[in-house]
Amino acid sequence: MKAIEVKELKKSFGDLQAVRGVDFFANQGEILSLLGPNGAGKSTTISIISGLLQPSAGDAFIMGHSVTRDPKAVKSNLGVVPQEIALYPDLSARENLLFWGKMYGLRGNTLKQRVDEIFETIDLTDRQKDKVGKFSGGMKRRVNIAVALLHKPAVVIMDEPTVGIDPQSRRHILDSVKELNRLGTTLLYTTHYMEEAAELSD
Repeated sequence: MKAIEVKELKKSFGDLQAVRGVDFFANQGEILSLLGPNGAGKSTTISIISGLLQPSAGDAFIMGHSVTRDPKAVKSNLGVVPQEIALYPDLSARENLLFWGKMYGLRGNTLKQRVDEIFETIDLTDRQKDKVGKFSGGMKRRVNIAVALLHKPAVVIMDEPTVGIDPQSRRHILDSVKELNRLGTTLLYTTHYMEEAAELSD
């Protein structure tokens, strides 16, 4: 089954054609990378797939669900790691994950257990009570990734998750991507680093 399918996707902003008839797909359990320089249209494409932007033409599908006709089903199957950090700096890492978990509809012991699991995954259990505002860039990125994984989505989109972080944190994120994929998650990964695309992609 195709976990991600994009068909004749187009997006214009006035006279600017940001996305011009893009077609691609990824089968379940694959890692597909979008490789290109800044301004190539990667983030616009990701924004359409994740339901943040309406396409000017074409459609995209997550686990068979159309982003234009069934966006709620798309969002329940999708985790998105945005390029910008989407966390509350005055809250602890744990408080951030509890908040976002509730936004995904998780509650009670299910939420608590899932947050505990995620901290093990991102290797920040010992720092979970610290405020995110005190974290390094790499640690913030790891918590940002954790938010996208809380509801165990079938597909995860990562939009340039290693930009502006130290080599050790970058290595940790790349290894986390491989581990997620090993566990069956399909990933769409955008980057302008050719070596990352070469290392990760099917």
